[in-house]
This record gives sequence, structure tokens and C-alpha cells, in this order.
Amino acid sequence: MKFRRPLKITSRTSSITNSFVQAIIPTVKPTTAELEEALAILDMKLGQTSCVYCGVNATDWDHLRPLVKGKRPSGFLNEARNLVPCCGPCNQSKSGAYWKDWMEGQAPGAPKTKGVVDVDKRIARLTRFEKWGNLKPFRIEDVVGQEKWAQYWNACQEIENQMKAAQLLADEIQKIVEGQFAAEKALIIVSA
Repeated sequence: MKFRRPLKITSRTSSITNSFVQAIIPTVKPTTAELEEALAILDMKLGQTSCVYCGVNATDWDHLRPLVKGKRPSGFLNEARNLVPCCGPCNQSKSGAYWKDWMEGQAPGAPKTKGVVDVDKRIARLTRFEKWGNLKPFRIEDVVGQEKWAQYWNACQEIENQMKAAQLLADEIQKIVEGQFAAEKALIIVSA
């Protein structure tokens, strides 16, 4: 059994960035008709969904096109044309990858590495879905204006800078605590 490596404050900066992206992406709740139409393109029905990538029971909705790219919004939104039913393991494995590259690739948990036999059929179905959805990136910065956009990302950078400063303090504190622990442990061994 391995010891877990302690987390660093700075190892969570991608979570902060993703939070900043997710906070400004609207969720467009689909109507039942829109959901039925989207699922029909995928040869599914409401209440009878399976993972579009591997075929097991669907537990999640995956963004076919990721919301985050390069630590910024990709321009794709939370909406019926960008959401497909999937299982948790496929959702985790795909992460922010382009769906087709991931499906055809050798990433751990990708359909080909899982031994999914009808990958080509699934790719054709998703290609049809993507064409139907006619997804185009939405340029959020153009809508809100460059000044507000820069202000928002500067706030994110300030938080990341504070996290880095806090990590430096944490490293100092950890060394002091380690030194004190080692000194006390040495005293216990000597007195035993």
C-alpha cells in the first residue's frame, strides 16, 4: 500500500480556474421536446439512456464539447445540443478531450481500450448528433466587453497568486513542524 502524497495548495489552481469558467457558463434547461429530439438523434428515449461512448447504463450528462479549454471558457454551453448521456467512468476518462479523438484513442477507459466492439457505429451516431446540434462556440468576452472580461480574469489570477503565497507559508510551517516532531522523536528514542 502506498502513502498518499500530501496535497499542495497550488495543486488546486485548476479547480479554481474551472470554477471561474463554470460560474459564468449559463445552463440552458432543455424542454422535454428538445431532450426527446436530442435523444432520438442518438437512437434513445427518455428513461432509456445508455452511455453514448460504451453502451453501459448512463449515469451522467457529458459535455460533448468541453466547457473549459486552456483554462478559459471554450465557448460551448450547458445545453441540450452539447450534452450526451454517458457513464461516470467514460466521463472521467474523456475529461476535456475532443470526443472523437478520445473514442479512437488508447487512453485508459476509452472505448477502444475497454473493448467496445461497435465504436465506429457510436462515432457515426455522435457525428450525426454533432451535425444536428450545429454547435458553434459562443464568444463570451465579446458579449460582456473586454474591460469586464479582463477584470474577471484578473480576480482569478489574484486568487492563484494568493494560493502561491499561502503555499510558501505552508512549506515554512511544515518544515518547522517536521523539525519539532523529529526533535521530540529523537528525545523519546534517547530516553528509552
